[in-house]
Amino acid sequence: MGEQIIDATVVPAPKQRNTEAEKAAIKEGRIPEDWKPVNARQKDRDARWSIKYSKAKIREGADPKAPKPVDLAIPMFGYKNHIGIDKAHRLIRTWGASAANAHDGARLPDLISNGNTGSGVWADTAYRSKKNEALLAADMFTSHIHQRRMLRRPMPERIAKADSVEKLSLAVIAQS
Repeated sequence: MGEQIIDATVVPAPKQRNTEAEKAAIKEGRIPEDWKPVNARQKDRDARWSIKYSKAKIREGADPKAPKPVDLAIPMFGYKNHIGIDKAHRLIRTWGASAANAHDGARLPDLISNGNTGSGVWADTAYRSKKNEALLAADMFTSHIHQRRMLRRPMPERIAKADSVEKLSLAVIAQS
């Protein structure tokens, strides 16, 4: 068996058209009083709002001196699929679902497959935390979790080069 790749993706759900009172009741975990059983069956009370960050695309033939694309914040309503993939065989070994606002890093212990004989664990920066690093070390896994760059400093060349290779391999595996 090979190493493991851990990742999550947002799955959109139909947006709910609720009043302010209904939204408050749903956040408290109860069903609004004016809903009939038919209404309750048709409403999704578990999906949540989150923000997905993305880069704006560079136009073809754009001036190289033009300002670089900015980060885009896209509001998303729905759920997250969390998966653990066997890197060598490209099989999904572990899976979980949560509301879209759930933090990816908190799901790492559920996604690690202890039956996998490969010691490497690959993931994006959302999974990097002291708690997760300690968990991986205790279970004798090698962490290949991406690193964030230091605030107001460029990414060191050795890390930027390694991260770009890892992202490319993750993209190739995800497409196949």
